[in-house]
Amino acid sequence: MFRPALITTSWDDGHPLDLRIAELLAEHGMTGTFFIPLRNQTRPRLAAGDLRSLSDSGFEIGSHGMLHRNLLAVPRSELRWEIADSKSELEQLIGRRVSLFCYPIGRHNKEIVSEVERAGYDGARTIRMLWTRVDFDRLHIPTTLQAYRHTPAAYMRNLLRRGGVHDVVDYCVSLRNCSSWVELGCRLFDRVLREGGVWHLYGHSWEIEKHDLWGELKQILEYVGGRADVRYVRTVDTLPSNSLCLPQIA
Repeated sequence: MFRPALITTSWDDGHPLDLRIAELLAEHGMTGTFFIPLRNQTRPRLAAGDLRSLSDSGFEIGSHGMLHRNLLAVPRSELRWEIADSKSELEQLIGRRVSLFCYPIGRHNKEIVSEVERAGYDGARTIRMLWTRVDFDRLHIPTTLQAYRHTPAAYMRNLLRRGGVHDVVDYCVSLRNCSSWVELGCRLFDRVLREGGVWHLYGHSWEIEKHDLWGELKQILEYVGGRADVRYVRTVDTLPSNSLCLPQIA
């Protein structure tokens, strides 16, 4: 039975260093999605021309809200502005439909999820990690790993918030002995090659710069990129309804 291996990446916060990420992805035959806050209050943001250039180069642009605020702390009267209006403003900026939202700092509840759906997004990404299966809720898109040096305890906390006992056991038995996030990512990529599924790397370019992770990022992209037996896709293409429509690899 054919089991496609879908490879995607997504990058949050719209920092100018996202352009360096895009160059690295292109060098390795990969693509992905950049989630952009329209007015990031804490960090620099890509110029409008750079956003259009990324979009014109085939990268997907998604919304990360207006101000990159924790939406759980935002008054209900401002949720539509943060979610729906950021979508329409981004669409005017890049001249293309914006299909995905990313919950700022991963925080959301049922009301926020409902507002995302009302705004017309196809899906929304979370910060859930260690996921490689194709069966997921489109409004709770999981990831496989973050480009960051997490401790085993951090991965365990992430899994426990998800509440999946099977995933906790799998991590403890098969993955906990990985010596680095790069080794963990490579091992999960090998699993997707064997079993099919989605391998989804996410991160923040400013964080990669802050912690000097560029060498590690290049290492994992060299392992994952440039292969003929996988599909390098935008994050929207990993949605269950979309991935079924992708052509098979000959």
